[in-house]
Amino acid sequence: MSVQTLYRLLAMFAVVGFVALILSRAGLTSEWTIRSGQGENRPVKLRVWDWWSPSGNEEYGFYFDGLKTVFERQNPDVEIVFQIVPFGNYVQKLSTAMVGKSPPDVFQSSVYWAEGFYQRGMLRPLNDLLARDPVHEDGSRISEADFLPSAWRHNHTQDGVVYGIPQIIDASCLIWNLDILHKEAAHDQEIRDLFISDSTGVVDYARIRYDAIRDWEHFRRIAKKLTRYDADGRIVQAGFMIHAYGGGAGMFPPWLSANGGQFQDAAGTLVRFDTPAGVEAMEFMAGLYWKDRVCLPFRRQLVDAEQFQEGNVACIAAGTWSGKDIMRNTLGWQHFGKTAFPPGPQGKGYRTVTWGNMLVIARNTPHQEASWRYIKFVCSLEGNLLRLKYLRYPGPRVDFYQTPGWQEALIERPYLSNIKNILLDGDKLRHTEIIAVDHQVNPVIETLLLRYPDIMEGNGPYPSVEAALKQAAYHANRVFDRYNIQVKQWTAREQFEE
Repeated sequence: MSVQTLYRLLAMFAVVGFVALILSRAGLTSEWTIRSGQGENRPVKLRVWDWWSPSGNEEYGFYFDGLKTVFERQNPDVEIVFQIVPFGNYVQKLSTAMVGKSPPDVFQSSVYWAEGFYQRGMLRPLNDLLARDPVHEDGSRISEADFLPSAWRHNHTQDGVVYGIPQIIDASCLIWNLDILHKEAAHDQEIRDLFISDSTGVVDYARIRYDAIRDWEHFRRIAKKLTRYDADGRIVQAGFMIHAYGGGAGMFPPWLSANGGQFQDAAGTLVRFDTPAGVEAMEFMAGLYWKDRVCLPFRRQLVDAEQFQEGNVACIAAGTWSGKDIMRNTLGWQHFGKTAFPPGPQGKGYRTVTWGNMLVIARNTPHQEASWRYIKFVCSLEGNLLRLKYLRYPGPRVDFYQTPGWQEALIERPYLSNIKNILLDGDKLRHTEIIAVDHQVNPVIETLLLRYPDIMEGNGPYPSVEAALKQAAYHANRVFDRYNIQVKQWTAREQFEE
């Protein structure tokens, strides 16, 4: 063999090795190594869709790697193939994939879409799989009793057809800057009483009491105390923040829930926010801004979370998921606490709204049994603890909150101390055609916040808050009417095809 021939062979092997390395880093080598006899032959390729993108947050990449490693070790016949689809394109791409040649077998579904996916015939009912699931004592059992009630509310029809298993649970909540509260507590007993204290009176300034705020009037008074003005009367530290442009509409449902109201009925046929409880909630929100002057001025570019993280706001309405984002954006600051929304005049306790995104099985998947194994693992106690490890998410399972892992998380991150109670006190988030309903309702709520003084003086675009909510309800109910006609058509077509 000549020297030139030897160099050519070495160069060829180097190129092959380099290409293999690139493919390996890209996650594309599985089938190539199987064909070359170097990989383990796994007959089931389970396609899993999600919008959690490692390109936007590396934690998701670590989570998917950990999940894949453990699941495939326990299920040697299955290879998981993750595919990331942007949240904004999810519904469109899924609808296309379902009639194409490569639909997902399992996918995460937001509560925004789950009901519609099922009613369009895209999801496999899970009742028979749940019924066959044997009883285990190791946290692998999947049944309604294994999940927080607030997590199980979104995954089934009114007549009991289960189409998804809760993967995560979230809730709206109030988040408090404990640095600001601690400073004010030095000279104000009422604010000092917001913190947890032991039997000897020693105050724990790292934890706010779950029942710190008694009611709406107490909230107003505390927000006023936490607001600071400059010599010209401009707010330099806000006690609370309402973002009228988009954000105000998002905080209406939890304040409504705290006042004993509901956004819609259980069947998704009628809205319920155009009631005295809804009017009261809307006027309370507007009053915090216009009458109590505890909020920063409305501006489109003003972002609640950014102002909170910069120390300009004592309290904002956000979510139970917000803690890890705040820590990341502030390089580790975690001196904040979370509570549910205090009861309004018609409320009967601390309330909020909760939702549980879920894993679902595509109706036409050829891998139903493997898909169920995947869901059982991800939604088991072991799967919940994996998400806690990599993503720092609380879990929807009851047994999750008795684990050493959760107890360690409470010590490491005190702001989690009220999370379980917040989740337990959550009403069901509205569930029918949420995006379309938002399109009709949100502009009305924004207008109410922006033009509240004019409306109260009789010079606004609506004669009253009640009239505005009635108009929003009218348009939202038209969305429900249109949607429910579609549901009847989908059901009739499916019955005809069967």
